[in-house]
Amino acid sequence: MFKRKKKEPIVINKEPLATTTIGIINTKENGPIFAIIGILLFLGCIIALPYINEWINDPSSIIPSTPNTPPSEEEPAVPDDGNDEENEEPGEETSNYPLTADLTIDIEGYTFNNFVLDETAKTLSFTLTNNTGDTNLFAENNYYLEMYTTDSLLLGRIRLTTDVYTAPQNYSYDVTSALNNGTISTIAIVTKEDEDYPPVELSIDENDRAVLTCQKNGEETTYYFNDENRTFKLIQIDNRRSFLSTDPSYSNYLTEYTTLAETYSAINGVTASLNPTTSGFSFMTSIDLNTITTSSYRNFTGEIYYPKDTEARVIHFELTASGYTCE
Repeated sequence: MFKRKKKEPIVINKEPLATTTIGIINTKENGPIFAIIGILLFLGCIIALPYINEWINDPSSIIPSTPNTPPSEEEPAVPDDGNDEENEEPGEETSNYPLTADLTIDIEGYTFNNFVLDETAKTLSFTLTNNTGDTNLFAENNYYLEMYTTDSLLLGRIRLTTDVYTAPQNYSYDVTSALNNGTISTIAIVTKEDEDYPPVELSIDENDRAVLTCQKNGEETTYYFNDENRTFKLIQIDNRRSFLSTDPSYSNYLTEYTTLAETYSAINGVTASLNPTTSGFSFMTSIDLNTITTSSYRNFTGEIYYPKDTEARVIHFELTASGYTCE
């Protein structure tokens, strides 16, 4: 048997305010090291405990944590709403419809139907009916009818008229260019914003102005732009129309445009002239958009007239989709 160690008697010093030694703890030089190691092990167990529990439940579910670092100025933080797909930039959604005789497309209270593609006459026609839509829908928004092959290759686009709709109307468009590029199998009706239009390269004239010329049905319009860091802003419009003496309405045109030449010439910022040709006459108008007033410019209506500072890419895109050849 082991002998119980004899305890040393504790002697209490009875003198006032005197200290009494209860016991003595023997310390070694490496005592603090063990204490620090013990503390670190204890903290490590606390930190690792959640991962251990998660590993016990599902070993594959452990995901390394990422420290919460403040975002840099170059890459601002994006709040996490729990849905990564909603934070992505949405792309343009286009619904392509097979071009068939019974095709009907409903958009914003309007119905497109009675589609007819005449490959001999190279025209595409349809009926547009306003059921419950805003009468200014097409006047206030840029709607386009796009034509595609079966492989979704874009063949061309038509800028839908900017008329105010109050009753069903029939429309027919020349699609020669689209048919020259391929077979039209599907169509889509889409909206575009100015920023969707691609840039356009222009020539520069002797006055350092960028120039864009658009032609259609014997009418030629030349647009002049300031070149502001390759952003071309409209400053002048020159329009020229030719009329043949063989046209049945020639006399009416001659009277009408003779009056217009006098009227336009009286407007500040506008010059107009009527000039005889060997086959009839031509009517020319030049509008300085830096000079003409807003109220006077309202006299000029039609798809070829754009306000001052309109970008060249807007004019090029819209008129090209309206059947003009622009370069």
